[in-house]
This record gives sequence, structure tokens and C-alpha cells, in this order.
Amino acid sequence: MEAQLKKELGTSMLKSTGHSGGGCISQGQSFDTDHGGVFVKTNHKSQAKRMFDGELASLGAIVMTDTVKVPKPVKVIELDTGGAVFVMEHVDMRGLSRHSKQLGERLADLHLHNQIRRDRQNKEQQTVGKGADVPVIDQFGFQVPTCCGYLPQENEWPPSMATLSTSWASPGCSEGSATPSTLGTTTRSPRPRGLRRGISCINCSTI
Repeated sequence: MEAQLKKELGTSMLKSTGHSGGGCISQGQSFDTDHGGVFVKTNHKSQAKRMFDGELASLGAIVMTDTVKVPKPVKVIELDTGGAVFVMEHVDMRGLSRHSKQLGERLADLHLHNQIRRDRQNKEQQTVGKGADVPVIDQFGFQVPTCCGYLPQENEWPPSMATLSTSWASPGCSEGSATPSTLGTTTRSPRPRGLRRGISCINCSTI
């Protein structure tokens, strides 16, 4: 795996820093490279690439809000031996308790990000000489599937505005999935039989 990582990352050095960790389905390890520190998340299951593609897009969406500090995503690499790895920026996570107040404020900014962009766009459309150049997403969804564990969450854009921001979803939470398009709205749609109601969140398809 390390030889493939060196090739894909274009680095001659790939030295373990000794920082490692993992969750219930993936393992992670930090490395020093020619281009700086990276954290490599590894999963050898066949579903790994789809899962990591969703995480890469999710982190990228959060980075674009310039609110909460998250690792910058680098790339997803399919392993020759099976499975995939997700390479991202290494972030030093020590000594964060003193920043708890700031974290709360930044999380609030994150959840309001799309609403603020919408308000700004509406204001600029009423100003002479200003164009609608602030992109705003006004539908529930995301551009790629995200996963709860290995289970994919279908994030397709709705055919109409009727399902704008409140979703009716099967039990389960796509924790870690970024859906910034759905924030700050409360439009409701009829609940299909057997499914539960949920209000969309930046980190969850439903809560």
C-alpha cells in the first residue's frame, strides 16, 4: 500500500508519524510526505470507494464555507489489493478544550451558511449594478451519495421544491455527511408510510 501511496501522492518520502486511530469500520494513520503531513484512512471492503468519495465531497463542502476547521481532502485512491484509502490533511487535534466556545459559534455559522448566502443574493438582486453572482442551493440533496457506515444515503436533488428542506427518511443518520444545501428552511412534505420525519442538518441527512 505504501508504494502505491507514494506514486499517487507524488512523494518520495512517506514516513509514519506514529499517530494512528480508527473507528468501527476504518483505520487511520498519519504520514509525513514531501508536501506536508497527511492522514490516511483505510478500508479494505468493496464499498470503501463509494463511502470515501462521499466523505471527500462532504469535507470539501465544509471547507468552502470557511467556518469550522476540518482537514482539507486530498484524494480517494482505490487500492490494488482491494478497498480504498482516503487521503486528507493531517490536523493536530490536541488541546482543543479551550476552544469549545469558538467551536460552538463556528458550528452555528456553518448551519446558517446557506441562509446567509441566500439573504445576500436577495439583497444584491435589488441593488443597481449588482448581479446574482452568489451561488445558493435551494433544494434538499447533495451531489454525491454519502454513507451511514457502508449504507449509501440517496441524496438526489428533488424534482420540485415541495421537498425542499424537510426530508422523510428511513431510520438511520448519515453522520459525517455534508448537506449544506438544506440549512435554514422548514418546508414540509407528506410523510411516506413507514418512514420517519427528519429535519435536514449539515452533518446528517435527518435528525
